[in-house]
Amino acid sequence: MPHQPTITVLYDGWCSVCSAGAQRLIKLDNNRGHLRMLDLRTHNELIDKHNLSPSEVRRVMHAITQDGQVLTAMDAVRATMRAVNRGWLVAWTKLPLISWLCDRFYLWFANNRLRFFPIKKD
Repeated sequence: MPHQPTITVLYDGWCSVCSAGAQRLIKLDNNRGHLRMLDLRTHNELIDKHNLSPSEVRRVMHAITQDGQVLTAMDAVRATMRAVNRGWLVAWTKLPLISWLCDRFYLWFANNRLRFFPIKKD
């Protein structure tokens, strides 16, 4: 029986930061099949299935668990890192006060990333 991915990650394939992050996650998964990476620009079936806003999915990272739970922003980052056995790298971002700061910084960076990094359209 084929292995089901632990997490499906939707990312914006036009965003150079998002694409680079997706490639790093694929390397961390190391062909174990824990992650399923989908460029939302070419795979919108999960956006429709989970009634997600395409602009919101382009704005922040979205991850969908095996049981269909949709995680966003830092929660998605933490779950994705746990799926590739690197949760310890970001576990500290869930500590009181630090969590609030990390969540705010993530949202600030997500909202401003295109000011620092260009859009790539292949």
